[in-house]
Amino acid sequence: MARSGRRTIKIDAPLMMIQNKAVWMDEAWVKDFFSWMEKNKFKITGLKHMHNKLKLTFVDAKECTMFGLKYASRKK
Repeated sequence: MARSGRRTIKIDAPLMMIQNKAVWMDEAWVKDFFSWMEKNKFKITGLKHMHNKLKLTFVDAKECTMFGLKYASRKK
């Protein structure tokens, strides 16, 4: 069975990369974000720290799309 659609998404995050190490600028954001992910039962298969962004990889394109829609409506 062929998979289509994108399985990754980049979101803004209060994160800096310093000497190839991730430094969170807001600990509350991290806790709130992962609590929200758990509450909404989103499962990620990969996570990459980037400068001011997080790259999340999901099981399939449908899960990625659902996350994007819910996350966009969550932001104020």
